Amino acid sequence: MSEPFSLSVVIPNRNRADLLLRAVLSVQDQTADAIEIIVVDDFSRTDLSAEYAMLEEMGVRILRQPRHQRGPAARNRGAREARGSHVSFLDSDDIWLSGRYDEIRSFYADPKNGERVLVSHAAIHIDGELRDIAQPVWHAGASLVEYVYRDAGRVQTSMLTMPVSLAHRFPFDETLRVNQDTDLAMRMDRAGIGFEIATVPTLVKDETPDPGRLTMGRETADLSYDWFRRESHDWSRAAKSGYHLQDRVWRLADSGRRGAAYASLARSLFPPVSARESARRGVGMVLGQGGYETLRGAVRKLRGDPALARDGGEMLARWNRLDRRAREICAALQDAAGGEDAAPDP
Repeated sequence: MSEPFSLSVVIPNRNRADLLLRAVLSVQDQTADAIEIIVVDDFSRTDLSAEYAMLEEMGVRILRQPRHQRGPAARNRGAREARGSHVSFLDSDDIWLSGRYDEIRSFYADPKNGERVLVSHAAIHIDGELRDIAQPVWHAGASLVEYVYRDAGRVQTSMLTMPVSLAHRFPFDETLRVNQDTDLAMRMDRAGIGFEIATVPTLVKDETPDPGRLTMGRETADLSYDWFRRESHDWSRAAKSGYHLQDRVWRLADSGRRGAAYASLARSLFPPVSARESARRGVGMVLGQGGYETLRGAVRKLRGDPALARDGGEMLARWNRLDRRAREICAALQDAAGGEDAAPDP
């Protein structure tokens, strides 16, 4: 008899307070069912004792790493200590939308999905705007790397749910600082593990440009390319072109290496995988992020694109509502801490 379904959600965290609380709140309001939420603190330098104490009162398990070991190690520890039959990963700056838990539970209620990975669909939050980027179809016989790099499919950490037994068999590679999600999915695909690509958004990923993000910078561009050269020995030519287009070009551009970025963009044309995306990347590098967004907004306005509206419907309303609530709670905690530390009146 199979184990009854129960879900653990693993959230790595380092130095974040209000963003982490926003993520936790987005999980806790999903269902009356018990969801185990595990926050793995990756040796934060910021004092989060008040926030963690509050989260523990809310039923969240807090695990603390003995030293800074980065996201893969934090996720692996959370998966090892999870009590649920299934585990879902969530980055601390992302949120669940209403219905995410129901999607997961319904998927795994079907016995044929017992050993499969659910890849939920994510809307993207950038600078106060939500974008719903349609996932391509994963064609039969295509590999994971072809789906991600040739076809521009998204398979990212916050989108992944799997049986906890699979998370134990296929841990994240703790030596990697970037591309950990693609690396994990690639290894699972090579081992014959099946994937289901959902089509309705049930989470929001924050991709607002931030110079402090690990994915940006000269070093991470080089680390990603080292991974590519090590792993791409059996990739198709189209997948290799797609890696340059979907990954290397923007990493190089964001780290200020424009000449190398243009060379990588040229490499992505042999063979070409998406003329539209190649043109978009090129225009973006010429105009810069601000100039490109201005042009993009003008084009959408001329077309009468309803997605230009910044209210974004219920998804963005939920994002803003959770964000406000998390900030208010964290501000109240800080005020309370300040009051306790204040010297008594004479």
